[in-house]
Amino acid sequence: MRIKPGVILDGIQTPMLNVLVVVNAAYARQGIEVWVTCGLDGEHMEGSLHDKGLALDFRTRKIRIKIIEAIAAEVKTKLGDAYDVMIEKDHLHVEHDPKQKGNK
Repeated sequence: MRIKPGVILDGIQTPMLNVLVVVNAAYARQGIEVWVTCGLDGEHMEGSLHDKGLALDFRTRKIRIKIIEAIAAEVKTKLGDAYDVMIEKDHLHVEHDPKQKGNK
């Protein structure tokens, strides 16, 4: 796993530690080195969970969409309903948001 220069991971919440492990394993199964591209850094929409340390982004550029979809599906299956896994234009966004799912 590599971390893009400038990415801030200091302050991510405990549920995101498992995300790092699960995403790294999913990329590795596809033979791809994972890059963390955003943690608590950067500018995000109002209400973003990045600012709370509950969201991370992972690079997807130059990866075929079928492989990205397979990675996203594996990550979603392993993490469960308390997490959102979204394929964005140039990254895979993973956030811990159990309240959105009706969980506590």
